[in-house]
Amino acid sequence: MCLALVLLTQGLWAQETRIKDLVNIRGVRSNSLIGYGIVIGLGGTGDSSASIISKKSVASMLSHMGIHSVKEDIVPGNYASVIATAELPPFAKIGDRIDVRISANADAKSLAGGTLISTPLQGGDGHTYSFAQGPVVVGQVSGSGTGVLTVARVPSGGSIEREFVPNFAPHGIVTLSLIRSDFSTNNRIAVAINHTFKGFYATSTSPATIEVRIPPLFSRRLVAFVAELEDIAVQVDTKSVVVLNERTGTVVLGNEVQISPVTIAHGDLSIVVDKDKHAAIQTKGTTVGELIQALNQLGAKPQDLGVILQALHAAGALHGEIKIL
Repeated sequence: MCLALVLLTQGLWAQETRIKDLVNIRGVRSNSLIGYGIVIGLGGTGDSSASIISKKSVASMLSHMGIHSVKEDIVPGNYASVIATAELPPFAKIGDRIDVRISANADAKSLAGGTLISTPLQGGDGHTYSFAQGPVVVGQVSGSGTGVLTVARVPSGGSIEREFVPNFAPHGIVTLSLIRSDFSTNNRIAVAINHTFKGFYATSTSPATIEVRIPPLFSRRLVAFVAELEDIAVQVDTKSVVVLNERTGTVVLGNEVQISPVTIAHGDLSIVVDKDKHAAIQTKGTTVGELIQALNQLGAKPQDLGVILQALHAAGALHGEIKIL
């Protein structure tokens, strides 16, 4: 069995990437909404008579509609209490629609075919931002062939009733948070921003954070400024990492992950890596990629590769981080 090797060349690692794909703008994010609701029309697959809370909920709902009843009057099986959740997108406007996810709260067997009645969805601040209502979809509409029938969706079932507009530029400063913090990439982003806008507007405050002062030219054109900022391309710097999956024999690594001069003896395998780039099997031996190709020629197994790479790393001869899956 040969070792499947994926080499990421130096050019690939050094390719330019838009700032938009490297950072998040602080404040521009979605917010979680949650609510308690009732699904009706389940035809015997809903909550049983043991669910007292569900009975009380249905009785309370009917009372609000002018129909006075007690929980003993409620016939079980046709309804189910659920917890509804959704994500409120940034800059969502009143009347926008969002998807809603519901999960059974009691002992219902299936939510398929039901209808979620009007359910208020609240944010972490206690305010109601949306109302959810509509037909429930569990996999296929009938629910057939679906493993879990007590978790479902209400597509476009939430209507935004309260707007949340994040202030992502307080005091005229936009804060960028790197998705993967890195000193070199952070500095390159700051330099690229200052070069593009011809001034000292970007300041690195930590390896993961850059504060960008809005140039006077864009003081009243914040959207245009952020759009131009996100479109700036920079070279992404990465650490030397070797990722090994011993089960599949797959190795993912940068093409230039280096190995110091070393002698490897493992079972019947013997490889010498010297600074003159000569090895016992007549191959260059200064990178992990070349070492793996040498091991393939010797008929090494994936298990051998895992042991050898870990030993090289422990000895300090492999200059990079190794991750075993």
